[in-house]
Amino acid sequence: MSLSAQAEIIDADVLVIGGGFGGAWAALRASELGASVVLIEKAHVARSGASTMSGGVTTCPIDSDDLSIWAEEFISHGAYMCDQDWTWQLLEGARRRVKTIESWDIPISRDDDGNIRRFASRGMVDVRCMQYHPKKTMEELRRRNLANGVRIYDRVAAVDLLTSDGAHPTTGSITGALGFGIRDGKSYVFRAKRTILAMGVMAMKGKWHIDNVTGDGAAIAYRAGARLVDLEMGCGGTFTVLMKHYDLGGYNVAVAHGARLINAAGERFMEQYDPVRFERSELSRVVAAFVKEINDGRGPCYIDLRHCDASYWSDLETIWARGSQILLSDRIPNPRENPLLIEPQWGAWAHGMSGVQIDLQCRANLDGLFAAGANAKNKATGTHSSAGSPTAFAMNSGYYAGETAAREALAMAAPSLVEDDVRELIEQMRAPLARPARGLSPGDIHDHMAWLETSVVDGVLNNGEKLHRKLDVVESMQAALAECHAPDLHELAKFHEARNVVEFARAQYLSALDRTESRESFYREDYPETNDDEWFCWHGITRTGDGTPQFDREPIPLERFKLQPPSVGGRRLSPVAAMMRGTYKAEMYA
Repeated sequence: MSLSAQAEIIDADVLVIGGGFGGAWAALRASELGASVVLIEKAHVARSGASTMSGGVTTCPIDSDDLSIWAEEFISHGAYMCDQDWTWQLLEGARRRVKTIESWDIPISRDDDGNIRRFASRGMVDVRCMQYHPKKTMEELRRRNLANGVRIYDRVAAVDLLTSDGAHPTTGSITGALGFGIRDGKSYVFRAKRTILAMGVMAMKGKWHIDNVTGDGAAIAYRAGARLVDLEMGCGGTFTVLMKHYDLGGYNVAVAHGARLINAAGERFMEQYDPVRFERSELSRVVAAFVKEINDGRGPCYIDLRHCDASYWSDLETIWARGSQILLSDRIPNPRENPLLIEPQWGAWAHGMSGVQIDLQCRANLDGLFAAGANAKNKATGTHSSAGSPTAFAMNSGYYAGETAAREALAMAAPSLVEDDVRELIEQMRAPLARPARGLSPGDIHDHMAWLETSVVDGVLNNGEKLHRKLDVVESMQAALAECHAPDLHELAKFHEARNVVEFARAQYLSALDRTESRESFYREDYPETNDDEWFCWHGITRTGDGTPQFDREPIPLERFKLQPPSVGGRRLSPVAAMMRGTYKAEMYA
């Protein structure tokens, strides 16, 4: 049987996988340069994913801002573990993207004079961000892509990358991707000169408010041989669980407008940890402070919205954001008068702190492969991720990836397909449909994985023993996947999501075991010190031919950059370790 009889073969100059801000901006820019572009999304572009469902916050520099001040704040708060060229590129691009969003007439929070209302970005002092309507922004991106001739394939799940040598991992080039229609069941072969991964963050399905961001991009890149960076740093979260039942959504926006966190005694506990930024401090420190309050018997904790300014409440009614509906409803005590019970979530949430290694043009280490958005490592911000910087990075990395991919693709011939490899991948992709119904279902596997992150305390307080226990569960789920049956196309999509969650989580836990120190959001009780002598680096993991991981440490080239840290070297307790031990002094960790 010919390959064309097994699958629909679709050719493009540039293939973009993932329809959030990163992917949609990549497709738009590539199409503007005259490339033929295909954009595929396993859900529906502008109706799903973290971009559409975000709080609508992005970094917002304007022409009058001195970007050197902003760059210094990003770099210093990122512990100087940045590519400073990327930092400048991000800020300059963010200024242009903000102007673009304004020109599209997207609803943006504005002051009484009609200017963009900007507020202090969480974690920052000088950097400002804005709030806009994310869903309408994504709808406009979709409209403009279609008008530019981009072929959008909704409800098509990408399963694996294609390679020029038919090997996974490859020593050749990436030549496109294989996928299937979640509704029509058709197998699709997307042959492309250049491929851009923009498939979102990694999260355990069923644990977070967005359950279709399952680490797909990083997982399929890893299988193909791409280098992933700092996976152990890809843990995070925020205060989202309201009144044990509801999703607050906009924590970053709330604290920017004056919200406070208090313990059972009504004490603003962040005063002792960050008397300048308070609840706007690094999220790892705020969540660790919450854990400390609970462990020391001062819980439960609350979010106190009584101090929010008037614009916070007016924006809830005019700028759509997750959580606004419940705050404006009568299902909870009036938040203008009553503090509300709040809890954080913490776990795998690779929001740019980790992901596929990219250069300034968003190229991965594999020829023909690019990455943008949250499945790429954001080297612009180091160990820090302020409110707004993930979306700014998604928009701008997508723009730069689309631009470079289009220019390269337009100058080259179409690649060839290794048909035997493609046939084998099609068989593997569809195999769960033919298996007998026994063992765990895809949903069961997702549930087992989600249970690894049900405890905020266990998520923050890691050690080697816990990581090995988690790894044992992951490897048992990897074995279960080999027998897992998918009765229909919906379950087949869940199967491949489970495969990616398991693959990514295994690489993340192995990376965490390999890193024998603690640093900002990553804390090991058995290695509580930050060790700059050995770990001031970008920590890489690459899959070898037999499936085992290979680790490396890429030194951060400070000699190339203008801004230099006060000192690098030596050991000291990490901030979270100091907080847990009760020895934290704010002036030492400013």
